[in-house]
Amino acid sequence: MLSSLIPSLIVLVALFIPAGFILAVRFREQQRKRSPLSQNLLRSPGESLRKELNDCVWDFVMYLMFLPLVPLVLYALALQRALDTNSVFRISFVLVVVGLLAFGFFFYKTFTTIRKIWKLRLGYEAELAMGQELDQLMRQGAVVFHDFPADGFNIDHVLIAQNGVFAIETKGRSKPNRDRGSEDAKVVYDGSGLNFPGWVETKPLEQARRQAAWLGKWLTSAVGDAVTVRPVLALPGWFVERKSRSDVLLISGREAPSILKAKQEALPESMIKRIEHQLEQRCRDVEPSMYRKREQIAS
Repeated sequence: MLSSLIPSLIVLVALFIPAGFILAVRFREQQRKRSPLSQNLLRSPGESLRKELNDCVWDFVMYLMFLPLVPLVLYALALQRALDTNSVFRISFVLVVVGLLAFGFFFYKTFTTIRKIWKLRLGYEAELAMGQELDQLMRQGAVVFHDFPADGFNIDHVLIAQNGVFAIETKGRSKPNRDRGSEDAKVVYDGSGLNFPGWVETKPLEQARRQAAWLGKWLTSAVGDAVTVRPVLALPGWFVERKSRSDVLLISGREAPSILKAKQEALPESMIKRIEHQLEQRCRDVEPSMYRKREQIAS
């Protein structure tokens, strides 16, 4: 029985030896060196999506690796059985069924994971693009934090300026390619929803309002004074046409400077500093990952 598993074990060992070698080298490197960074980093634009994207890429690699592995293992088992019994090589019905089920499972997981990766990458690139536009506003005195961690969700960007505090939700939406020029790149707000070319959305507006309300309550509790937060919905790459007023400030990526012109409760410099301190304490939670901390190694 054990001898019939030898071909399959050879295949598995050949696949996992490189991974084991890399992990061993990585562990040795961490034992001999430590990071020069003494404090955690601030969160970057799309930090949560980046982590989720990295996890999905690893899942995709694993599923993709198992796709050719399943038929190889089944073939090795059938071949070893034929050699042991000195019979004609053939694959039993049970092996065929098990092989098809396993292959179908990994094919399904590979397909769904790659689709998730495409969606996450679009969202990540949209947040990154919006973050870069907002960072330019720091030249005009604004303070910007990215991927603010809330209770069970994250706020893509938070901007503090003399004209108020803004919670910015960014949405990455692909454009249709129907050869209609600017019509394929325009979203219209009619007072009730966002009319994209071929579909309508209302949830992003509701999400922006909820997040701004949460941030306002949290900051009020954190600084001890009432803080009003204006919701902003950013659609990088789209031309935004507004046919009605909204409590949510709708902007494209290039319209980021308009946030500094929005009418909002003016903030004194002392309040800006207090809000900035509270936001930084919560956003500075990214541990450098090249090397583990010394106390982690010692434990």
